[in-house]
Amino acid sequence: MDNLLQEILDWEYGYEDENKLNAFLENAKSYYQKEVANAHLDDDDLIYFSWARQPLHIYLIRTSGNLDFKQILVMASQEDDLLKNEITYIDKTEETNNAQFIHSPEEEQVNYILSRSDMPKGLKSDNIIKNSIFTLSISRVTKIWISQWFDREINHTRQHFSTAPINLKFNKLGLHSQKFKLEEIVHAVDDPQFTRELEECMTVFKQEYYYPAAAGLGGVMESLLYKTLENYKRTSNKVLGSDPTLLDYLGALKKFNLIDRRQSNRIRSAFTIRNSISHYNPGFTEVSDIEAMLHGVENIYTTLYLPSLRWKESHPNQQLPEPSRQN
Repeated sequence: MDNLLQEILDWEYGYEDENKLNAFLENAKSYYQKEVANAHLDDDDLIYFSWARQPLHIYLIRTSGNLDFKQILVMASQEDDLLKNEITYIDKTEETNNAQFIHSPEEEQVNYILSRSDMPKGLKSDNIIKNSIFTLSISRVTKIWISQWFDREINHTRQHFSTAPINLKFNKLGLHSQKFKLEEIVHAVDDPQFTRELEECMTVFKQEYYYPAAAGLGGVMESLLYKTLENYKRTSNKVLGSDPTLLDYLGALKKFNLIDRRQSNRIRSAFTIRNSISHYNPGFTEVSDIEAMLHGVENIYTTLYLPSLRWKESHPNQQLPEPSRQN
């Protein structure tokens, strides 16, 4: 029995206890963290699980139920400028006490709630995490809600990658085996604009918008190529021109003997994928393509950016000399 939930379900109209709500929030987050821990997820996997890394706003909306059954419609919202997890209790028992609402499917009940003019500004369709929507009651307690929420996310990701987790040694590798070193890259580059660009790419990728993710990752790769040459102090117009393209970057890297044909071809292939992705064909192919581009980012970082950073540290305020003619 979920005693805390039972207390909340027993509240009279217009009553709420902030301490009880915060306790409910802590319990829910704890249950979610346990689900994450039990899944043995790698850092790269966590982008597909909505409450693993970011704070959320939990809404408990008291509604009327069939046969006067006590119930609460619960949902999580991803809102801008949230610094910590928050919880809001809203009593809509009277407004929902009609047959049309009570006998509607859950999705229609949510739409009805969202259409009310007196609802909080953050509670809107674009912010709500659909997998988190659930009806709490005596028989459908908090642990069941969190378990179903996490189960929906795992099932979605399983279908998202087409291959069942068990085939990827679930307990060791998580839901997929790709490792992109994203946190290491962000830390090493240490540039707020670059960090923002990469974060936005991963955000739209998580939401299955593959076309903008691909376009953005192309910009991320170009930024890394530019920063590589910047570490060598070789980003002048004479070297790159006024509006450099991929060919300009590769040409400059080749001119200073910083890249071989194999590396050049690999980078070109990542950019070719970017140009070929279409947002009209969502599915497994696009996921694989984005992952290939993320490997492209990792490749540029490992084979070009890191050596340039080491060179910069050992040659402070120096410019990489031009190679001799015989080279």
